Amino acid sequence: MADSKLVKEALGAPLKEAGFKKKSDSWCWSDNEVVLLVNIQKSQYGGQYYVNGGVAVKTLGEAEFPKEHHCHIRFRLTAVVSDEERKEIESVFDLENESLSDQKRKEEISRLVKDVALPILQGCSSESSMAETVKSGRLAKAMVHKQVKGLVSLLFYKLKMPAQAPQFGLFV
Repeated sequence: MADSKLVKEALGAPLKEAGFKKKSDSWCWSDNEVVLLVNIQKSQYGGQYYVNGGVAVKTLGEAEFPKEHHCHIRFRLTAVVSDEERKEIESVFDLENESLSDQKRKEEISRLVKDVALPILQGCSSESSMAETVKSGRLAKAMVHKQVKGLVSLLFYKLKMPAQAPQFGLFV
C-alpha cells in the first residue's frame, strides 16, 4: 500500500522541476512579486491527502516560506477544478483506494501537479497574471484576502480590463 513518502515524492518531483523549494510539507516558489505555495495535508480520519495551494502577494506582506493559512489567496485543489478533475484528484490521493498500483499512483500524482495544480498557481505568478486568473473565474471558489480584492480591482483598471466584477471566492 502507498504511504506518505510516495505521495510527497510524487508531488515534489514536478514542483522541484518548476523551481519550488521544499520545507516540511510545503513547497514554495518566489519572485519579486509573489510566493506560490503547495502544501500537502493528511486527513485526520483516514488515508486521504489534500493538496492546498496558496499565493502570498509580497506588496501585502512578505514571507519567504509562508504557512498556507497566511497566504492571501488559498484554495484546496479539489475546490478550483471541474467535478471530473475533483473526482480524479480525490481518488489518486486516497491511499485507502487500492485500485491503483504504487507506480500508477505516483505517475498520476505527478501528472496532476504538472497539468492541474501548477497552471493554476502559475496563473498567479505576477500581479497582472493574477488579475487575468481572477477574471477567468478560476479562483471563484478560492479564499481571497480582502486586500487582494482591492489590488486586483486596481489592476483591472491599470490593465484596462473590461469593467466587470472580479470573480472571487470567500473574502477573509
